[in-house]
Amino acid sequence: MDWVSNLLLACALKKEARALNEVMKTDYPVVVTGLGTDRTLRTLERTFDKQEPSLLLFTGMAGQLSPEIELGEFVFPAIWRFESGTEFRVAESLIDPLSERGWKIEGAGVTVRKPVVRGVQRRRLHRETGAVICDMESAAAMMIADAYGIPCLAPKVVSDTAESGVLAFYRYFGRNIETLGTRLQELISCLEEISIPA
Repeated sequence: MDWVSNLLLACALKKEARALNEVMKTDYPVVVTGLGTDRTLRTLERTFDKQEPSLLLFTGMAGQLSPEIELGEFVFPAIWRFESGTEFRVAESLIDPLSERGWKIEGAGVTVRKPVVRGVQRRRLHRETGAVICDMESAAAMMIADAYGIPCLAPKVVSDTAESGVLAFYRYFGRNIETLGTRLQELISCLEEISIPA
């Protein structure tokens, strides 16, 4: 399988897309979905109807839920779920070769309808869902990709924690996007190696 012949990068915010383009200097197209599940579904559906990618790499910032996850950490969930419990998993055909190359694709993220700001809310959501991070789009991206039969990866960088507050998103944005862009470049390079026919 050639994962990167028609790779599509996507994220929720224009700010993320612009910054990732600057860090990665990539030729791959980057789609901005907008915030939230509904916008993400509509934007990706329109995009896939025009041309289906070989792989969707949905990325950007996420909030910490687990106290074991740190600000600025790169997190690569194997599962993204909605609060309802409906979940979508990364294909084993991607997990296995990436794991062999040292990538830790594990744990779960949860996609929420509205921002989870307070520490008590984050801890409760972590207990209830088992997720270590949260955002407002990734499960929707995984869902629409699954409906079209498109493999999807949704790694994130932690933009804020219960201790830092949501203002950390802006305060540490440059540092975090640098981390994210560097890791994504490494990931794409790995995917290119996996794409080489045996």
